[in-house]
Amino acid sequence: MIEAEEAQMLKLSTHTDLQMTWYNTSHALWMAGFSIQQLLVTWILVGILAQSPETVGLAQLLIGVPALIFMLWGGVIGDRVDGRHLLIQSHLLSIIPPLVLALAVYLDQLGVWILILTALVANLLNSASNPARNTILNIVAGARLQWAISLSTGIGAIATIIGTRVAGSIDQIGLVEVLLLQSACFGVGAIFLIGLRANGPSTDASSPNPKSPAVAQPSTYSIIRAGLVYTWRFKLARDLVGLNFFSSFFNAGAWMVAIPFIISRVYAGDALLLANITVVFYFGSLIANFGLLKFMPLSRPGQVYLILQLSRVLVLYLIWYEPSMTWLWIAAAFWGFNMGVTNTMSRVMIQEIAEPAFRARLMSVFTLGLMSATPMGSLVLGIVIGQFGELNALIPGMLASIMIFYYGYKRSDIWQYRSPVPAPPDAA
Repeated sequence: MIEAEEAQMLKLSTHTDLQMTWYNTSHALWMAGFSIQQLLVTWILVGILAQSPETVGLAQLLIGVPALIFMLWGGVIGDRVDGRHLLIQSHLLSIIPPLVLALAVYLDQLGVWILILTALVANLLNSASNPARNTILNIVAGARLQWAISLSTGIGAIATIIGTRVAGSIDQIGLVEVLLLQSACFGVGAIFLIGLRANGPSTDASSPNPKSPAVAQPSTYSIIRAGLVYTWRFKLARDLVGLNFFSSFFNAGAWMVAIPFIISRVYAGDALLLANITVVFYFGSLIANFGLLKFMPLSRPGQVYLILQLSRVLVLYLIWYEPSMTWLWIAAAFWGFNMGVTNTMSRVMIQEIAEPAFRARLMSVFTLGLMSATPMGSLVLGIVIGQFGELNALIPGMLASIMIFYYGYKRSDIWQYRSPVPAPPDAA
C-alpha cells in the first residue's frame, strides 16, 4: 500500500516537473522576444531616429497606455477560458509585428509611427495574455507556488539577458535579422505551450457557468467591475497594486527613458553599451531570483519587499552622482537585484492572497498598475530630462522609494503580512 502511494506521488511529481518544463520554456521564449522589442524600440527612438526626450516619453506613453484596457480584458478572459489556448494564440499573433517592422526597415520606411504601431500591437497581445500566463503557473506549480514563481522569474531573467544582448548587436547582426529572430522566438514558444494540459475557467458569483443556458451571462463590463471592486475592497491587495504603480512610475520610467539618455549623452555610449548595461541589470535580477530559491518558502515576504525599497535609494543616488563606468556597472547590477527581489515578493503576495475565482483579474489589475506606470512615468520623466537634465530624472525615484517604505510600514499590513506557506524548519 505504501509503495503504491509512493509510486503515485512520484508519478505526480514527474508530471508536474514536465509541466513546469513546458511552461518555463515557452515563458523564456516569450521573454526573449519581448526583451528584444523593448530594447529595439528604445534605441531606435534614441539612437537611430534621434528623437528628443519629450518625444521618446510620448512614444512610450502611446505604446503603453492603450494596452491597459486589454490588460483588464485579459483578466476576464483568463478567468473564463482555457489559458493555454489563449497563450498559443498570443504567441502566434505576436509573430506578425516584428515581421511588419522588418519589412519597413527593408523598404527604408522606418519611422516613428510605424515603430509605435508595431510596438503597440505587441503590447496589446502581451496585455491580453499576461494574466493567463500568471494564472496557469498556480495550476502547474500546485503547492510549490513560491518556488515556481521565483524559478520562472529567474528563467525569464536569463531569457531577457539573451534577448537584450541580441538586440544590442544590431550593428553586427543587422536590424532585420534581429526582428526575424524575435518572430521565431514567439513561434517556437507556441509549440512548447502545446505540452501544457488544458485548464478550465474559474467561476464565481459574477461568472456563471457558460455551459448553462438557463443562467444569464454577465457582461464583460460587469466582470471587470467585479474584479476592480474585489481589488479595491481588499486593502492588502489595493496597497500592493498602488505601491507597485507608484514605484514603477518613477523607477521603471527612469530605466526606460533616463538610462538610455544617460548612456547616450553622459557616457557617449551606443546600442551595444545600453544592451550590456541592461544585461548587467537583468543579471542582478537573475542572481536575486535564483538566490531566493534557497530560502523559499519565505514567511515574511512583505518585510523583504519594504527593506529593499530603502536600498534602491542608494543605487539611484550612486548613478545620479555620475560615477565612473565601473561603478555604473555595479549600480546597474544592484538595481537589477533590487528589482528582482521586490517584483518577486510583490507577485508572491498577490498570488497567495487572491481567491481562485478572482486570481486572473487581480493579477490583471496588478500587472495593469506596473504596465500603466511605466509609459506614464516615461512621459513625465522625459519632460524632466528636457528641463533639468538626464541625471536629475533619478531624484523622484529616490523620494518615491522612501515614501513606499514609510507607507508600507506605517499604513499598510505589508510589513505584518505572513505567508500561508509554512517556513522551512531551519528558517530563522
